[in-house]
Amino acid sequence: MRRLASILVVLTLAAALHGKDQKSVDQLRAEAEKAGGGHQALLYAELAERLVDQADQQFTQGESVKAHATIQEILSVATKARDGGVSSRRKLKETEIHLRLTQRRLEDVRRTLSADDRPEVEAVEKKLSDFRQDLLNAMFSPRKEEEKKKK
Repeated sequence: MRRLASILVVLTLAAALHGKDQKSVDQLRAEAEKAGGGHQALLYAELAERLVDQADQQFTQGESVKAHATIQEILSVATKARDGGVSSRRKLKETEIHLRLTQRRLEDVRRTLSADDRPEVEAVEKKLSDFRQDLLNAMFSPRKEEEKKKK
């Protein structure tokens, strides 16, 4: 009886956390749309990272069409993260870290997919790699004002 009660408590907590996670994705999306500059880039990068789990669940449940739509949303959100980070030159390191984690997680998901589903996920992985490189270039390249002063 105790074991059954323990299992029910764990399942209830897991269901509550799942609902909380979905709500937090929606909240994160709304907060990212309202924010600006480097903070917005960071929020979009976090959102992309969380959406990978959602796509993984959709693939696991056999909802391939929804999963591919989520993969495209990851690409869109990551593009916004890259653009916001490069233009504001703020929170570049944190944004790059989240995009790296997103890329690695997508790679893990891709390895579990059928051959038909892999190419699109792999293409998004490559785009994320390019976005990360853009952020690193912005992070380590001299600012335009500093270049003008040197000349």
